[in-house]
Amino acid sequence: MALAAIATVGIAGVGIAGVGIAGVGAAQVAEASIGVGVQANPVRLAGAAHPGGSYPLPALFVENTGTQPESLTVQVKRLAGDTGLAFPASWIQIGAVGGTLKPRQQALVSIRLVPPADAKPGSYRDDLVVTGTAGTAVGNVRFGAGATTPLEFSIAPGPAGGGWLGLPAWKWWLIVALGVVAAVTLVVRRTGLRIRIETGGPYA
Repeated sequence: MALAAIATVGIAGVGIAGVGIAGVGAAQVAEASIGVGVQANPVRLAGAAHPGGSYPLPALFVENTGTQPESLTVQVKRLAGDTGLAFPASWIQIGAVGGTLKPRQQALVSIRLVPPADAKPGSYRDDLVVTGTAGTAVGNVRFGAGATTPLEFSIAPGPAGGGWLGLPAWKWWLIVALGVVAAVTLVVRRTGLRIRIETGGPYA
């Protein structure tokens, strides 16, 4: 799987945008480095969501690209240049990465979309930002590593499930069938009608 661009360099930049930062000095760079990798393709919902529903998104692929153990966190953030409607981070449920990752260890992180009942229709886009806890402190500034990939989905009008009053069509067919059975039973009981079924033929 393709990863967002990752670099392991001396202190040359800060976290976001998939930049790994090594320790201070050439000797430290040779000994240890930190880095975070994430899939290059966007995490995108196939089809449209509906307000009030719950939708699993494709799992997010992450990797510790450094040479020392790393604990990764995933957050929803809106970065400069994002297009599409913004949305609160509470719409996204992010699973745990799964503890500390060893160097070059990979993991899949579960992602779920839960738009509220009052979510407006439209196309939404933010970013999933993966950051590591390991880093290098220089004075009062701490340098770390991070990477990002887009998160995209659309919301269509109407309640979740696509059925009338929020119920899927098969439930309404079941309700209608049960109603017919109940009506027939009531008519039979009130009229005293009895139905007798006999089997047989000319040779019985």
